[in-house]
Amino acid sequence: MLLSLGMLLISATQMHTILTVQLFAFLNLLLVEADISAYSLDNKTESFDDLPARFGFRLPSEGLKGFVIGARPENACEPIDPPPLRDNKTNTFIALIKRFDCNFDIKVLNAQKAGFKAAIVHNVDSDDLISMGSNDLDVVKQIDIPSVFIGEDAANSLKEDYIYEKGGHVIVMPDFSLPLEYYLIPFLIIVGICLILIVVFMITKFVQDRHRARRSRLHKDQLKKLPIHKYKKGDDYDVCAICLDEYEEGDRLRVLPCSHGEFSIFSLKGASPEKITLPQSYALHSLYFLQNVSLSLWLLCCPS
Repeated sequence: MLLSLGMLLISATQMHTILTVQLFAFLNLLLVEADISAYSLDNKTESFDDLPARFGFRLPSEGLKGFVIGARPENACEPIDPPPLRDNKTNTFIALIKRFDCNFDIKVLNAQKAGFKAAIVHNVDSDDLISMGSNDLDVVKQIDIPSVFIGEDAANSLKEDYIYEKGGHVIVMPDFSLPLEYYLIPFLIIVGICLILIVVFMITKFVQDRHRARRSRLHKDQLKKLPIHKYKKGDDYDVCAICLDEYEEGDRLRVLPCSHGEFSIFSLKGASPEKITLPQSYALHSLYFLQNVSLSLWLLCCPS
């Protein structure tokens, strides 16, 4: 039973290790920061961290290339000016919008209605990135352009060197990261299911072992029915299979059937079970043998 529990604990440890490695590999795959790559007319290049909104369309996998134009008014809480009409059909324009004064979804929707293909909302007096969300389902249903959030320093750099008026352009790459609950909750569910299965298996194994041991145990009256044989020289067996002690003339032995249908003779010597000691190297072998013949050590060594 102890051996079975040990093997189960080892299996549980191995499973925990495998799941942990898989989790870290999964996190390394998902936590790829999206960014905005900006290119100026004089080949200057910068990258800025961003955070995608939780509404609207996702960015294409290859990224979205476009020209940044500052929204007018800057907060886009009301209809804003459209991008240049002469280039609107051949180029993609992205609105740069200031935070505050109204909800994020309203800002992005106004940019969409003006003809912009995406929106970049920037923070004010902070470079912290915020995950833009919405509580208005009616507004969200109308939004079909992607949008991202950036810090104030990134917005200032875009305005200085990379906006449409200065000949610059940007490529907004998609964010491959997912919110924590998207991958942590399924992982915890899988781990919980595995632990439950291990516990159920251990309980089932324990019950089966107890039932098997109880079913195969001999009662005292059954033990008394086993024949007793006095050892004399020339018998087939002259050494006790349990304690490795040699039989002496006149020793009283019980004859027990083994699992192979043969007969094994074990020395009784008149010793009580708790006083019998086995060599350490032979003890495990003897216990394994006793399990195979479905008899306990106490019954085998009980004096007649």
